[in-house]
Amino acid sequence: MKRFLSCLVFAAVALMLPAHASAAKPKVMKIAHMTNEAYHMHRAMVQFQNELNATGKFKVEIYPSAQFGPDTEAIETTKSGDLDMTVSPSSYFTDEAPSIALIELPYVFNSRLNAIKTLDGPWGQGQLRKLEPAGLYGVGYLENGHRHLSNSRRAVRLPSDMKGLKMRTMPVPAHVYYWNSLGCSAEGSPFSELYTNLATKVFDGQENGIAHTYTSKLNEVQRYMTLSGHVYTTYILAMNGDYWNSLTAEEKELVNKAHEKAYAYQLALIEKEDQANLDEMKANKNHTFEVIELTADEHKAFMDSAKPTHEKYRKELGEAEFDAFLKAISEADAK
Repeated sequence: MKRFLSCLVFAAVALMLPAHASAAKPKVMKIAHMTNEAYHMHRAMVQFQNELNATGKFKVEIYPSAQFGPDTEAIETTKSGDLDMTVSPSSYFTDEAPSIALIELPYVFNSRLNAIKTLDGPWGQGQLRKLEPAGLYGVGYLENGHRHLSNSRRAVRLPSDMKGLKMRTMPVPAHVYYWNSLGCSAEGSPFSELYTNLATKVFDGQENGIAHTYTSKLNEVQRYMTLSGHVYTTYILAMNGDYWNSLTAEEKELVNKAHEKAYAYQLALIEKEDQANLDEMKANKNHTFEVIELTADEHKAFMDSAKPTHEKYRKELGEAEFDAFLKAISEADAK
């Protein structure tokens, strides 16, 4: 009888093992973004991947370089659940939350630190929650950084120097409106086509962060870079809402902690590498690349040139929405 009972117990345990193994199987998390693997955002996402994979509860797969199409397609694919997360610039989420457009208005933040604090604060976190009705969960932000001008025709020190330049921008209405207000011809077009379009003079110039210009070798087809810092851009880690809701409280906390570590890692990378990237681009013996730093008066002239764009968005989004944003920026400085 004892032997018989022992066999029954052994059989029961054996039957339970596959179910237990299945429950412990790591959850696959498929993430797409548009940048190449040298870019600091991708390296931050690898940090995110490593943190989560190390827990044994997730198997994170990253698909860089627009393998799931441009940002607009990746966002829709994430909504449908064929992707679990996309990491896209905030400006691509304005259909889901129009007030997110405020983040990328020209010359709204006082500094990089001011922008980071504003996004980490109640206003920035509130924008992430506005994505939920669209079937997305905003895990958090990563930095894209301040955007700077470059072009192949002339040194730009004042807004008036922009007149007549053919500029590529992100396909973001606020960006296109601002540059056209300065008298240039601006057009939004895919980043994947940018190097070729600059090389063939479809565009005279472009505007991007230092790391994007460096890692994509845009300096090879440009002559001047003006450190204008005209727009601060950020990425949003947008997860499929059903995927997020399927996670346990413990798993959600692991995702949040992985994001915090990846964000801190990325910010440190940028601090370390931006100046080095500039120095390398200037030192290129095969191609002259001049970096122009604006004086205080020149910078103020650019800041003043953004006022019509601010007024346009104050009217479009409403004074209350706009003023709440400005208040959040002011309060972030006090922290």
